[in-house]
Amino acid sequence: MEAGALSKPFWKFGPFEVDARSRELRLRGKRTRIQDNPLTVLLVLLERKGEVVTREELKQRLWPADTFVEADDGLNTAIRKLREVLGDSSESPTYIETIPRRGYRFIGEILSDEEPSGASPTESAVTANPELRKTSLRSWGAMAAIFAGTLTVGTAAWVRFHPRPAPIRSIAVLPFANLSGDSSQDYFADAMTEELTSDLAKISALRVISRTSAMHYKKLQKTAPEIAKELNVDGLIESSVVRSGDRLRITAQLIDARSDRHLWSESYQRDLKDVLTLQSELAHTIAGEVQAAISPAEEARLRPQPVNPAAYDSYLLGRSHLEKWTVSGAGEALRYFQHAIEIDDHFALAYIGTAECYLSFMGVNGVTFGEGLDRGMLAIDRAIELNPEMGEAHAMLGALRMERDWDFAGAEVEMRKGISLNPGYGAAHHWYSHLLMYVGRYDEAMTEAQKMLELDPLSPAANLHMGYAYRAIRDWDRAIEQQRKTIQIDPGYVDAHADLGEDYLGKGMYPEAVTELRQAANLVRSERDYPFYAGSLGFALAKSGATTEAKKILAQIPRDRPEFASFIYSGLGDRDKALEMLNEAYRGHSVPLDAGFIMEFDPLHTDPRFSELLRRVGLR
Repeated sequence: MEAGALSKPFWKFGPFEVDARSRELRLRGKRTRIQDNPLTVLLVLLERKGEVVTREELKQRLWPADTFVEADDGLNTAIRKLREVLGDSSESPTYIETIPRRGYRFIGEILSDEEPSGASPTESAVTANPELRKTSLRSWGAMAAIFAGTLTVGTAAWVRFHPRPAPIRSIAVLPFANLSGDSSQDYFADAMTEELTSDLAKISALRVISRTSAMHYKKLQKTAPEIAKELNVDGLIESSVVRSGDRLRITAQLIDARSDRHLWSESYQRDLKDVLTLQSELAHTIAGEVQAAISPAEEARLRPQPVNPAAYDSYLLGRSHLEKWTVSGAGEALRYFQHAIEIDDHFALAYIGTAECYLSFMGVNGVTFGEGLDRGMLAIDRAIELNPEMGEAHAMLGALRMERDWDFAGAEVEMRKGISLNPGYGAAHHWYSHLLMYVGRYDEAMTEAQKMLELDPLSPAANLHMGYAYRAIRDWDRAIEQQRKTIQIDPGYVDAHADLGEDYLGKGMYPEAVTELRQAANLVRSERDYPFYAGSLGFALAKSGATTEAKKILAQIPRDRPEFASFIYSGLGDRDKALEMLNEAYRGHSVPLDAGFIMEFDPLHTDPRFSELLRRVGLR
């Protein structure tokens, strides 16, 4: 429904104001987030205040007859979301009354339907009447031709007191709202958020906040300026998706978050097989609206390929499981990625997902880490063969070369290529920061860690990694402060407790270190992951004088994890045994790549055998 279909452009009720032309809802003067369909319902009900508006009438206003959507479920969702925004309830309504088996009625008191006092009457008339707008523009054009000199001076004065809005150079894609009326489709809406974010991130003229941080606002009702301040962005994309079988309807709008101004909106209907083309079209349109230049190379990378709907759906289900960030979740994700490949063996994204599972989760589906890295390499090689210009694939290839081959020079080449192809891909900055730390280039590593955090400011992983970068340079106070912040974001984050314990250890705060490291070890649910945290706990206990408990933990470290046994031997002062365990880890390709700067190996630094081991790994 367009604003022009309404007889009045403005309503005020309770603490709310509605502007039909800009399609904005304001609460006490501040713009409030509301999706397109709930706002349309509100406008129709306001227009017919006191009357019963039937469900059929509302469905017709929301969706044309040829729209593929479960209209009843969609309307229920729109009404529910409208009540959430208004703070209303169906049991004791203040604004929206449900008339059983018929429809809905607006029962609130309308305080005003007049234009806001700050609006210009001339501007309002011109905006509301397209023909008057054309005439007005022609008149101003004639005046400009006659009085060019005068207008030049006048324009300069106008600009001085009415500066042009600053360009939008940073954006967050807020979570797509699932308006399908089917919660089982939430994964699809989340995937749309990730894919649009990924496409926009390929445009170097824009800084695009990673999906992880944007997803924090899925359930929060915050104003655009509040979100913009927290994410440090200029603009926001608000979107919704309705899916019915293999048909989609996507609505997107662009908001200047600094002024809370609605800049652009559009709706699209497509088949699922065209969804990647639609995402690319959206990215192009948004870039055009914010005047962000797209280079020819970026243009080529944004050019999508058609996708088999069944393969794409399986891929999206895999991503939803991978986002759980657990070994079991990665195992489920692998099944879906493999199924997508079986349907369409030319679908590059499914190969990238497969490689990510093996790279990020040691022991997934019972596969050894070494074998998993080999499988990951095969998958990423295939992805690059299918699409050589995917930044994600090159960055992941670099990570695999680093972890599997200890080829740090080759890994850096691929990571830098991945970043150049997709500068907004946070994982590439993450992996590159690790590589730079491993080889002792700490200033550069810190820069990459900061870039990752700028792209994903609310992500526990990005905040954790920033603290890890501080730990690498032994800035204990800033490391402690950062990990405390990470724990505030995610109190159950195992690695945050472990890293905070390491930082306390660096400060010589042994009781605090043992407490945090013990909590990390207790939080671990995977038997495969336990030795890593147990090794650090054993080292801390040994350094604090609790050698008996440290030796008990040492006895629990499996024989196939000698690198973590070396932590505890180092803490106990047994250099020979620590180096023996490290050499065994070298033969099994499991030497920790941060061996050059972690505290667990500080007692070994003066031993030439340790320096030789680092040289063989390629860390020196």
